[in-house]
Amino acid sequence: MLRNFALGVLGASALAGCAVTNTPYPRADEVYGAQPPAPTGPSIYTTAPRAALHSELFACGNWGSNLGEIGTRGETTFYTPYIYTPAGALLRNPTQVACLSSGFGWRGSATGGGRLHNGLDLANREGGFIYAAGEGRITEAGPRGGYGNVVEIDHGHDVRTLYAHLDDINPRLRRGARVEAGEPIGRMGMTGNATGVHLHYEVIVDGLLVDPLQYGREAPAIF
Repeated sequence: MLRNFALGVLGASALAGCAVTNTPYPRADEVYGAQPPAPTGPSIYTTAPRAALHSELFACGNWGSNLGEIGTRGETTFYTPYIYTPAGALLRNPTQVACLSSGFGWRGSATGGGRLHNGLDLANREGGFIYAAGEGRITEAGPRGGYGNVVEIDHGHDVRTLYAHLDDINPRLRRGARVEAGEPIGRMGMTGNATGVHLHYEVIVDGLLVDPLQYGREAPAIF
């Protein structure tokens, strides 16, 4: 179970939304095994499972230009379950289940139009829950232009995370509300500037966007 996770603040050059290419990617159950049917009804967030800790992250379909090093099984070799930060640890994959469809940094024309991509795209055509990567306070919960429906969490210590293109948002979330690590905050969607069902996940430290796949891969030494 996660406790007291945190990360940084979004850079001023944030991309106004993102788009996933239509490159085919496997269903989540093809990669991770059978998944339960999506829940419905007014109690979906109160009965939703807590966040799982994913030991691996696989690339979706045809591997793109900015996914980093990919292993022989299609796994992202630099993946670790936690992002270690000056304020604690965050989930590196805050989805119920997903594969990596786009990484952080420059994205070639074959995988998104030749532009800077400011986060990770974690995709699952079946959707699924999105979770708070760590405990913190909600600073935004609602529509934001090309990002579609977003949730932004301030984890303290100049650390923030942003979750974009959500299909819907946990109705209890309001600006200033506290969230626990691993709490369901929304469901994956394709609102805003998106061409497939995915989560666009940003991590911001000291006002700068960092690579959620590469940043903080090792726990700080304790003396």
